[in-house]
Amino acid sequence: MRGYDRRTFLAATGAAATALSGCTQLSGSRDAPGASDGDGTGNDAQTLDTLDVGGSPGEALPVVPENTVTLLDFFATYCAPCKPQMAELREVRSAFPDVHMLSITWERDAATVRSFWREYDGTWPVAMDPEVETGPTYDVQALPTMLVVDAGGTETWRHKGLAEAGTIEAELEAARQ
Repeated sequence: MRGYDRRTFLAATGAAATALSGCTQLSGSRDAPGASDGDGTGNDAQTLDTLDVGGSPGEALPVVPENTVTLLDFFATYCAPCKPQMAELREVRSAFPDVHMLSITWERDAATVRSFWREYDGTWPVAMDPEVETGPTYDVQALPTMLVVDAGGTETWRHKGLAEAGTIEAELEAARQ
């Protein structure tokens, strides 16, 4: 009985720590069966369908358009740090309206994603990638993860977890140089 109680405690503690951090190992990560290593530079020919909600057009968009500084935000509606991240990203969107911003979720329920987008006032495109094609392409192994890609298609910054608007803005400015 004592071993069972300790195991239960350890399992609960681990689950709580994972839930509080919001960052989890993902099935689309490099270590998943069938996933590629990815070089972190992305694939500028890759497109995703965006949802028609908030500032999202509801049409296919390139993940990383050619000759364009890009901010990619990999998130999930159930991810605790992804919720306050939305306010930081709204600030970034206001400061950099010309930057290609795209939030990507691997969830399958469009209604849940639309509801999240409305609740947290998303003002930029949001795309669903339920087949997790972008995970291995960009070597995303935890949520939230943000990437800045310069106009030449090179990843210049990567961040896991909650990031402040000022930090993101500085990285976007550096990518413009």
